[in-house]
Amino acid sequence: MTNKNLLLLKFGTFQTILMGLYHFYIPYQYNWGNYLEQQSPTINWSLYSLNNYFSFNLLVVSLFLGYFLSKQKENISVIKTLSSIILLFWIFSVLYQIIDPMPLPANLQWIGYLLIGVAVFNGMIFLIPIVNLRKNKN
Repeated sequence: MTNKNLLLLKFGTFQTILMGLYHFYIPYQYNWGNYLEQQSPTINWSLYSLNNYFSFNLLVVSLFLGYFLSKQKENISVIKTLSSIILLFWIFSVLYQIIDPMPLPANLQWIGYLLIGVAVFNGMIFLIPIVNLRKNKN
């Protein structure tokens, strides 16, 4: 694996770890509890649990990729697989945001574009090395 591919994958992995960690914090940042209704405890629990499951899965996959990029660089098939899973996450994020954009007030519409841009950027960070690795048959 070239240094460029390794650097891109490490940077993308770091970005994805940060995304997973940040999503654990989002319910507190936006005070989700203030908007939940007491008569729907199961739905309330589901909202928090789905966010936490998502955050946990994203964090674990990216931590495993980080481990392989740091300690098992020769295990290219695992690196390609984990990188492809994260790439699919970022592609899904872009598509989801295009199909069902985050509802934002008019003065904050730029945030929607920023979020799509971040997802496209992170997807490209993974796509470039994956394409290079597949070309080289490593």
